[in-house]
Amino acid sequence: MAVGTVWGEIAEVVGEENVIRGASATGRYYREAAGSSRLTLVRPGDEYELSEVMVLAEREKIPVYSVRREVMEGAPPEGEGILVDLSRMDTIKEIDRRNLMGHIYAGVTYERLQEECLKRDCKLLLPAAAETRSVLRSYLDRDILNGNAVYRFPNLSIFHAVLSDGRIWVSGSQQLTSEGIADFREDQGPQFSLFFGGSEDIFGIPFYGIVYLYPLREERRVFLFGFDSLEPAMELAYKVNREEHCFECVTANARYLSVLLSGDADRAEELRSRLPAWVTAVSMEHHRELVDLWEKYVRADAESLGARELDGELAAAMDAQFQRPWYLFDRDYLKGGTAAIRHYDFKSRAPKLLSGLRELASAKGYPAEEVGQALIPVYFGGSFYCETDLYFRPSDEGEKARVEQTVREGYGYLLDELSFIDRPRGEVAEMVYQRVNPGFIKVVKTFKGIVDPAGIMNPGQLLKEV
Repeated sequence: MAVGTVWGEIAEVVGEENVIRGASATGRYYREAAGSSRLTLVRPGDEYELSEVMVLAEREKIPVYSVRREVMEGAPPEGEGILVDLSRMDTIKEIDRRNLMGHIYAGVTYERLQEECLKRDCKLLLPAAAETRSVLRSYLDRDILNGNAVYRFPNLSIFHAVLSDGRIWVSGSQQLTSEGIADFREDQGPQFSLFFGGSEDIFGIPFYGIVYLYPLREERRVFLFGFDSLEPAMELAYKVNREEHCFECVTANARYLSVLLSGDADRAEELRSRLPAWVTAVSMEHHRELVDLWEKYVRADAESLGARELDGELAAAMDAQFQRPWYLFDRDYLKGGTAAIRHYDFKSRAPKLLSGLRELASAKGYPAEEVGQALIPVYFGGSFYCETDLYFRPSDEGEKARVEQTVREGYGYLLDELSFIDRPRGEVAEMVYQRVNPGFIKVVKTFKGIVDPAGIMNPGQLLKEV
């Protein structure tokens, strides 16, 4: 590393081994080849190193990009810049069992935090379609969680983020007093901190947060109910959530569930042949007497809707799956790539919208029976998270192009139908923000100008002009 250059200064801060230049250093973070990108990978070990890196970047007016997903869309940004990877910042500062809070840094993964929580008789809510292993990143980006059936967003109390000039943004009541006094639940506002969620880090890079934990219960049971069509399967999910008779709940078609529960393509096909068209999976956790009562009610509801209960082996497999994080990229084993269309809508509207997406895929030459679809009720069925998965071979340029076109037109269709698209990015963000009130865009740009006047923090990553 050249001494006397900004790269030499950064190397003195984070260690020479944590400053890596060249396309080979950053290529694994992006789906496409580097092209003319000249990013330098920087891996700070703590918030102080991260802050010093930002001070140097701001001084030299070097754009800074953050690693926000396991693999990010497209190619790396062109030109010179810094790519910040926070995986070394993996300290679990505290697991507060009494107050059910986990104090963690951005490099802490779901697997590691859950392992430590279980040792202390508690656990965290796990994602159903995450694109990162980082708990903090996933929670800030509002990934759907399997426990969102009964626990609403956000599952994060406060967070800290570094700004473009090296200053630290502290959210919530910790702006007023120190940690340990003001890190209570139900924080987050009213304030500008909410802008950081799903923002592609254009305001700052979050590096620390306090997440909510949940106690382990005396009794846990999982049930699977099969249906010939979506409507009764969804009705069961809605009913058990409205009546608070579950902890986790998902309704999925055979294609989605077979991919989720299998580890290889052959096993997925075999499992799909044994599954009904739609399945609603329900977990129950609480005192044994209460779970006994819930089970009685849920079985009666399922029977009234014409469901057939699936065998214990499948229920055991689903129970095991509920207790692991679900990553979107884990489904790539089927064909090599997975593209997802995600939105939120009401129970009465969701079946028509999902059907419309299947028809759109079919019109593009993608077999409707190969489309994976799932729904998760959010906060007692007030709305449903809806996901449509398209599995494809990235090496087949024609198939890849058809899937990309289907995703693009699928989001257009959902926007035309006034479905809610959360945390849009890339081309979808352009589509969404073209339709929002201009006043909102003005607020985003104004806040961006205040916290990043040099415009070096993830430029163009949310919107081209921001």
